[in-house]
Amino acid sequence: MASQRISGRPDAVPPWVEEGVRAAAWAGVVLPRTKVSDFTVFPVVEIDVDVWTERVAKGHGPELDRSTLVIWESWTPDLGELPPRPAVSIVGFVSIALKPSDALNALDSLAGYGAGLWLTSGARGPSAWTLSEFDVAGVGVVHERAGDFSVSVEGRCGPIVTARRLTSTRHKEELLFEWALATGCSPADAVSTTPML
Repeated sequence: MASQRISGRPDAVPPWVEEGVRAAAWAGVVLPRTKVSDFTVFPVVEIDVDVWTERVAKGHGPELDRSTLVIWESWTPDLGELPPRPAVSIVGFVSIALKPSDALNALDSLAGYGAGLWLTSGARGPSAWTLSEFDVAGVGVVHERAGDFSVSVEGRCGPIVTARRLTSTRHKEELLFEWALATGCSPADAVSTTPML
């Protein structure tokens, strides 16, 4: 069972989760499990090494004040020096929920920010009906059995097509930048990414 496979440090990413993300051919760094919009997921982000390094060096840590982010997101070059750019961009979110409905609810709710991937394990894979529900929602499914990973549903790359970049998008990026820093992630982790197909 997936929930029984989470052990050790709470800020560590289990190797099987990283392997599942690689099997789905996602780019990015898998961050430790956290709550995003009240859903517990493993975020996957791409790190802009130059921006990360510059922001940390200049003391421009994560900005979580929404009113500031509204200004940053509407900034134009004629207003002067540009505010700091995002240090991370969201690739997607991974759920290891035991119930397919819980995974689909979480990943569908976060679809405006990035792709979704459900990692499941066990002797039997998800039913055809369950897989069709994930396929319709554009959410990927990777099934692990005895250490072998198979992609059951490819899912979409990135957020849903109707999503627009909003202040809430930047807020999520800044929250994940903060989480990456808090859990010891660094730009060096960015070299371990696999291009998303």
